[in-house]
Amino acid sequence: MNDDSRYIASARDGDPAALRELYDRHRETIFRIAFRYTRSRQDAEDILQETFVRAFKALPSFDLERGTGFAAWIGRIGLHQTIELLRKRKREKRELIVPLSGSDYDPPAASSFSPEKAAAAAQAMEHLSDAFQELSPAQQVIFDFRYNRHLDIKEIAARLGVSPSSVKVHLKRAAGKLRRRLDPLWRES
Repeated sequence: MNDDSRYIASARDGDPAALRELYDRHRETIFRIAFRYTRSRQDAEDILQETFVRAFKALPSFDLERGTGFAAWIGRIGLHQTIELLRKRKREKRELIVPLSGSDYDPPAASSFSPEKAAAAAQAMEHLSDAFQELSPAQQVIFDFRYNRHLDIKEIAARLGVSPSSVKVHLKRAAGKLRRRLDPLWRES
């Protein structure tokens, strides 16, 4: 029985110290997930709180025998809370902040570009960021997992608690949206 399992059992018996320990062990991971996609400390803290409220309410139904473990389970809840917040923002027509700058992409140093090439690269990143805004929040997260974090389809599916075919559909739709948005710009150049 791992440490999380011990704390889960104690928390189910009403031990508030066990709940606190589970929170302390996993809060940083959930906060980082939320902050990565929202780029807002306040939103990440709200997601963190809502994630643990939901997880602790569902703790009696958590299957200790399941192979994924508590960390994966609560991470999935955190991802879903993040996606829900991004959907809400989109419905409210608030600007989404895309984690392209936090991705593994590092543009070449400005000194290696002529001013014209540097301006063209900046404009291309702006177009890409604008196009990325048109993706649904789920598509943004899945696209980021696949192409920035280089996770395979099965890993993405496991993290989100969806089927691999669902991940593939989201990726295909995201690529289609990006292609439709960016194709006219590429044809102009």
